[in-house]
Amino acid sequence: MVDGAAEEALEESVGGEYVTLRVYVFLLKAGDASVRDVYRGCGLSSPSLALHHLKKLEGLTLARRDENGVYHVIVRRFGVLRFFHKVGTWLLPTSFFYMMLYASIAVASVFFLPSGIWEATVIVSAVGFTTSLIETVLFLKLIR
Repeated sequence: MVDGAAEEALEESVGGEYVTLRVYVFLLKAGDASVRDVYRGCGLSSPSLALHHLKKLEGLTLARRDENGVYHVIVRRFGVLRFFHKVGTWLLPTSFFYMMLYASIAVASVFFLPSGIWEATVIVSAVGFTTSLIETVLFLKLIR
């Protein structure tokens, strides 16, 4: 768990700088990557720029470099990343899971609730699903 002062430093050093955040998100998705992988994957202007941001992440203990020069991500939740969960190589916003919950409630209500009640449940679930879908799309746009 990150304490308050350390979280503020992470938000300022990473969240406040777009390219460093992009490199960190790339590492979160990839798990591990070389300097050239980051350079190509993030579309940076040079490998030295990728190295600069990787060293910055390493200094903030968000990545570690092994003896082969490969950087491995250290998963932390701070800033906007508090609203995301790493599932395999995917970063999914929490609102995605709420969206799936509302869809499950709607489907289950059709099968398990009596007529007259399930219709209301489906309507309420549809509102929740739509709201969560909009939030999911907006969150995904943030980390692109």
